[in-house]
Amino acid sequence: SDVVAKLILESTLSVHYVGKRKEGDTEIGGFFFPEFPYVKNDSTMAVADLLSVEVDLTNKRMVWAKMDEVDLTPDEAMTLVWYYTISANHVKIHALSNWAINMEPKQKEKNPFPAQNSLVTTIYNYFGYTTFATFYPGWKKVGLLSKDWDSDAFIQTIDHGIEKSVFAHPLIREVAQYSEFVDFHVKLRPIFMKEFAKVKGKCFPGCHGEALFIGTITHSLDHTHMDWNLEDPLWLDVTHPEYGKMAELGRIVKVGFVGDLPGLVFHKRYKGSKHPFYEKIYAEASKLNQKLADCMDTCIVK
Repeated sequence: SDVVAKLILESTLSVHYVGKRKEGDTEIGGFFFPEFPYVKNDSTMAVADLLSVEVDLTNKRMVWAKMDEVDLTPDEAMTLVWYYTISANHVKIHALSNWAINMEPKQKEKNPFPAQNSLVTTIYNYFGYTTFATFYPGWKKVGLLSKDWDSDAFIQTIDHGIEKSVFAHPLIREVAQYSEFVDFHVKLRPIFMKEFAKVKGKCFPGCHGEALFIGTITHSLDHTHMDWNLEDPLWLDVTHPEYGKMAELGRIVKVGFVGDLPGLVFHKRYKGSKHPFYEKIYAEASKLNQKLADCMDTCIVK
C-alpha cells in the first residue's frame, strides 16, 4: 500500500486529488480517476467509470481502492495505477511538449541548444507513440509478453489518455505538504514562467512556456519518480487472472523505458547546460530541492 501511495503522491497522478478529510490526527486524501482505461487479460482495452483511491496523507499509505464497485487489493491497485502511469497519463505530457518545440533553420542558427532540444523531443515523441508497438514481436519471442498481447490495446489506452486531456486540479497546493514532487512544482513553476517571459522572444520564439515547463521539468521528474516509486518490477503480478497483461508490459517499461539512457553524446540536463535560461532555472530549482534539480532534463529523451 506504501507503493500505491508513492505512485500517486510522487508523480503527475497527484493532479487527480479532489479533497481530504480527517480521521483523528490522520489526513485522508481522495484521488479519483474517471473514465479509467485498462487492458483486460483477453487483451482488449476497457474503460471503467471510476477508479477511486484513498491515501493516508500523513503516513503515505493506501487506505482503500476501488474500480467501479470492485474492491482492489494493494497489489491490484499497484498494477492498475502503474499501467495508467505509463500509458494514458504520461502520454499527456509528451503531447503537451509539442507546443514548446521550434527547430526552424533560423532557430537552429540563433539558438542551437533549444533547437537541439526541440529535435530530440520530436524524435522521441515519434519513438514513443509510433515505434513502441514494433517491439512487441521481439518481447513475445523471448517470453516477456504473452503471445496474445495485442499492441492495439496499448495504443487505444494512449489515445484515450490524450483525448481526455489533463484532470482539473485546482486544489493541488493542498497536496504539496505531503509530496516532494508537488511541492517542488508549485514553487518552481511561477519562477520558471517569470524567467521564460523575459527570454521567450529571444530564445524560444513560437514556444509556449507552460508546455516547455511540462515537457522538460515535469516530464523528466515524472520519469525520475517512476523509477524511485516502483523499486522492483517483479512487484507487478503477471499471474493475476484479470490484470496480468498490464503487469507484463509494466515490468518491461520499468526496466527499459523509465531510467536515463546510457551513452548519450549530447547534453540534456538543465545542470551544466551553459545556456543562460536553463542555468538560471537550475540555480533557482537548486535552492528548492537539489536532488530534483539535478534530474531536470531540457528535452524529452526517455
